[in-house]
Amino acid sequence: MISFNLITKLFMFPLYYIFHYNILFGWAHKNFIKVFRYKKFIFKLDNLKIPLPYYSSFIFNTYELNDRVLLERNLGKSHKCIIIGGGIGFVPAIVNKATKNKVLIFEINKSILKNLKENLLFNSIKFQIFNYNLLLNEKDKQNYYYSNQNFLATSMYRKTNKKYKLKNLNYKKIKNLNFFNTLVIDGEGIEKHYIENIDKLKKIKYIFFEFHNDIFSDKEKKKIFNKLNNQSFFLKDSFVNSYFFAKSKS
Repeated sequence: MISFNLITKLFMFPLYYIFHYNILFGWAHKNFIKVFRYKKFIFKLDNLKIPLPYYSSFIFNTYELNDRVLLERNLGKSHKCIIIGGGIGFVPAIVNKATKNKVLIFEINKSILKNLKENLLFNSIKFQIFNYNLLLNEKDKQNYYYSNQNFLATSMYRKTNKKYKLKNLNYKKIKNLNFFNTLVIDGEGIEKHYIENIDKLKKIKYIFFEFHNDIFSDKEKKKIFNKLNNQSFFLKDSFVNSYFFAKSKS
């Protein structure tokens, strides 16, 4: 396991700007390569708000690296996954390939929905998608989400001057939700909502999520981990600031 500590940060800092966020490599990708290729997958990046340096992550396969590593080394055919945050379709594709099971996707950003669906269909992914925020507790209901020049930072918690109406869907209205046993959270800051209300999803036995250090404090992280432990979920694997918890069978 790799922990997100000071030594890790110091080691990763130069690598981040050489490979993951490099304006020269980003320019080359955007103007000449144009698509993201990973193994047998191909993802279009048309009309997406992505800062130029971020395109370098598509060259060096560092896009969604934390989540990809955890998902690829822990998922199997027994996992039936709900995915929070569809993005370009990369995480749903990784999940579908590993499990061979249809994925249930919730994506709040309407502007990326067309590209997301096209990528999923092009890569023969079995999926069902909702352009809603999956709501587990009405007390946590949000009415807006925020975006900027980077669609990857779309969030209900990082406020910007670009505010959009949020559509919420209560979990009780989804008929086949109990079919799924795994929750993959790929939303910016939404991990807290799902973990604090995980008791609502009684069939969920496995949780993958990225903890957003820029949104939540270390104290809040400790509370989230304690909540999981109190619900009999225990840490099985981690990579940088992404985590995999599984529910104890006892």
